[in-house]
Amino acid sequence: MSETEPSVLCNLITTILYLIPLTVALLVIPFKLISDTRRKSKTIGFFHPYCNAGGGALAGLALALEAWCRLVPEIFIDSMGYPLSLPAFRMAGSKVVAYVHYPTISCDMLDVVESRQETFNNLSTIAQSNLLSWAKLAYYRLFALLYWLAGKAAHVVMVNGSWTQRHITSIWSRRDVSIVYPPCDVEAFLNIESLEVLADVKEPLKKKGYKVELCIAGGCRNEEDQERVKSLKKEAKEMGIDEQLVWQLNVPYEDLVAELSKALISIHTMHNEHFGISVVEAMAASTVILSNDSGGPKMDIVKDFEGHCVGYLSITREEYAETILKIVEEGKRKRDDVRKWARKSLTRFGETAFETHWNNQIEKVL
Repeated sequence: MSETEPSVLCNLITTILYLIPLTVALLVIPFKLISDTRRKSKTIGFFHPYCNAGGGALAGLALALEAWCRLVPEIFIDSMGYPLSLPAFRMAGSKVVAYVHYPTISCDMLDVVESRQETFNNLSTIAQSNLLSWAKLAYYRLFALLYWLAGKAAHVVMVNGSWTQRHITSIWSRRDVSIVYPPCDVEAFLNIESLEVLADVKEPLKKKGYKVELCIAGGCRNEEDQERVKSLKKEAKEMGIDEQLVWQLNVPYEDLVAELSKALISIHTMHNEHFGISVVEAMAASTVILSNDSGGPKMDIVKDFEGHCVGYLSITREEYAETILKIVEEGKRKRDDVRKWARKSLTRFGETAFETHWNNQIEKVL
């Protein structure tokens, strides 16, 4: 290396360090000035572009800029979860409110990659590779940094439950994250992963004189879901339980409620669900709920209410089978008591409670 090369490199780095803030200023200052002229007072903008799908940290920014072109409100509320929309409208001079249903990136996601665990969002090809795991972890950490910066832009932060609160409090480094349970009057979808449990309890209950039937009800949205249903039907046939299954796919909400009201037990199996609206709906329909011992159902919903049991939790296949047998053997009086207290506990998740807590938070920016 010649004597001039270090000085050239030093000059290049210095130039870049000057250009970065200059470029940011050239973009931000005009954006702020234009926003100040376009911002409409006494307006509230709800940013919820897609109710049934997610989207990327960059796609959300593009949508936010499209929304900015249409309206710069006095109060901006992101109720969908596009983190880069928060600093965009904060720079535009709006008061920013975030209602987070699910963290875009969580501590669990970082832990899974760092510990090289193979899961649905960390494929075996990545988990078994040092290089790929390092690259993915570096990407996640960079993404987490951007997510942290985005979270700092919100004046008010609300989340839909304790599980989400724990992650947002940690990754956004905030202590002002409030829980506002969603109003649970939307369509509930029951999970469809209980086939092995049905096989485990079929014979014991048959010996006791019970007829066992599992109704799988809910939404089947696309070709991928259709393939999953075909796979489950094939698996059920191989396990010899296909005659005990009833499929209710894409049924009207009223029919879904009717199916729930006929059921003795509702089984929820999703691990680390952020809230659990389907669990609430099942309890409201007077079924005895057996939920996964994790996430929102464990932390917010299926917990004793005024000292009374409102449902049951399990985590393994064996626990699910044992708990189903326990619920059946406990008798009708005990089940009726669980149902009664479960329904009483649901006042926490009704529309009235939502409106009260929501308005209390929004008043902070009015």
